[in-house]
Amino acid sequence: MAGCGLLSMSAAACQSTEQESAKIAGEAKAAPAAGAALKLGAPNHSVHVSQVTLLSDAGRLAVAAKLTNTSSRAQVGVPLLVSVTGKGGKVIYSNEAAGVEASLQRIALLRAHQSAWWVDDQVLTSQPALAAKLRVGSGPRTRSSAYPELATSAGHSVREAGISTLSASLVNHSSTGQSKVPVFGVALRGGRVVAAGRAVIAALPARRGASVAFQIVFVGNPTGATVELSPVPSAG
Repeated sequence: MAGCGLLSMSAAACQSTEQESAKIAGEAKAAPAAGAALKLGAPNHSVHVSQVTLLSDAGRLAVAAKLTNTSSRAQVGVPLLVSVTGKGGKVIYSNEAAGVEASLQRIALLRAHQSAWWVDDQVLTSQPALAAKLRVGSGPRTRSSAYPELATSAGHSVREAGISTLSASLVNHSSTGQSKVPVFGVALRGGRVVAAGRAVIAALPARRGASVAFQIVFVGNPTGATVELSPVPSAG
């Protein structure tokens, strides 16, 4: 799994200094906090969608999916339209409205012949949710083949009062700074997705080896499961 790390029960906590945060703010291209109404464009036949899973836990809902780029070129800014249906197949939630955070409407980078997890952990509806579907559109074409390399450290998961959290660190293996970096996480038990969540790291310093601690609040119970993380750098 490209960009995914198997988590152990040890935690690494790293923080950036105020000076580094100021530097990254000037060097990294900031992603928009919220996007316009989602437009899929042409169907994307190069991205294979699998393991689309609707999760529910303690009144929260999430949709997780595995995305695999089957083409020989990286894909950037790939639009993702998730629809959650209820009784009678009625759509009770979708992420296409304007104002939705960018990482909930698209995945910034899918490397050639590699896979990544994507999670929408902001599924809001007052009606019972029964199923989820994910459609993939086409992003802008790119000729670049060099993108920032990110990884995640070993992490530690805890479940208290019915809520599961995971603490880990995002590590920069390039000299390119990043801002608003999403890290999508899923927990797999017997090959099935049993929990999923997402964190967004505000700033990652432009220094090899720089790391920033983050926390994911899962929807579902990852106890006894294998956790995989997909950090997604900006393609810009």
